[in-house]
Amino acid sequence: MPTVSGVIVTYNGGSKVLRCIEALKRQDVPFDEIIVVDNASTDGSPVAIRERHPDVQLVELGANRGPSASRNASLSVAKGELIFWIDNDIYADPDCLGRMLQAWKAEQADLVVPRIVLIPEEHIVQADGGEAHFIGTLTLRNGFTPISQIRDSRRARIGASPSGCLLMVRRVASEVGGFDESYFFYFEDYEFSLRTRILGYRIVCEPTAVVRHDRGTGNPELAFRGSGKYPTERARLLMRNRLRTLLTHYSGRTLLALFPALALYELANLVFAVTRGWTRPWLQSWGWVITNHAKVSERRRWIQSRRRLADREILTGGPLPLAPGLLKSGLLHWAVQAFSTLLNGYWRLTRRLI
Repeated sequence: MPTVSGVIVTYNGGSKVLRCIEALKRQDVPFDEIIVVDNASTDGSPVAIRERHPDVQLVELGANRGPSASRNASLSVAKGELIFWIDNDIYADPDCLGRMLQAWKAEQADLVVPRIVLIPEEHIVQADGGEAHFIGTLTLRNGFTPISQIRDSRRARIGASPSGCLLMVRRVASEVGGFDESYFFYFEDYEFSLRTRILGYRIVCEPTAVVRHDRGTGNPELAFRGSGKYPTERARLLMRNRLRTLLTHYSGRTLLALFPALALYELANLVFAVTRGWTRPWLQSWGWVITNHAKVSERRRWIQSRRRLADREILTGGPLPLAPGLLKSGLLHWAVQAFSTLLNGYWRLTRRLI
């Protein structure tokens, strides 16, 4: 058996981070070490961790540097051959690590993800990993689907993944360059997993390994739980990070072949942004890409020079990935469905060209 380091990334985790630690300690296959990387929490949770779990290594960053920087910091501290990253509001079932290790060994995987179910709606799957949608966003496999409606729960090789819980070969995490710390929040998981696949590494989802995501209310400036007002800052970050991921990760051939579909999608994105009052965030997104074109170009050269797989081996089609509850009216639902059908028709025509 390989050595495994359990790493919890936290910011003001409160009682949730304590519950997360306890869940890791209850694993049928024990961790060789448990590390908590704290982003300058102000809720007293670092003190509580020291008092209740003195055997846990606490790494305090001194500032809220975000999940990407936190995970990267753990790479230089962790000693395990494998690293098990988990967010502070996610709790692993007792057999989770053991099942993920079985998948890692059987599939010779470089990265393994579990099934994420929701709390308190534990009959609903948040994700069985994900896929890279050609439009430039992450599609959740079985996203927000009742377990009773999922017909296939077999282990699967996938193209991308959310980062709530990851089991990864530590050497590979370093080889792909770690997480991009300029993605402070949102898309950092999609960018990392997409880059991992482009560079030729294998990602597997093991649905029999289960973790439970206690989403709570989240940060009011960023979180959206399917109702209420969609946060403007969330929209800005998603629009900006989608653009930069497209421009750095897609090959020139792919960008050229998909240009009509991508341009049409961006036009629709602008119209939607205007109707929602997000004109300024949309402009800021493009402004950031233009202003930072040198950094974008440098990043693009780094990724493309190391590419091992063609985009057609990774990208997928399907319904446009949208947050549940984002579309309020039936007419808007119909319009998006029709638009999605149009874009997917173009995808089927051009897929062989990329």
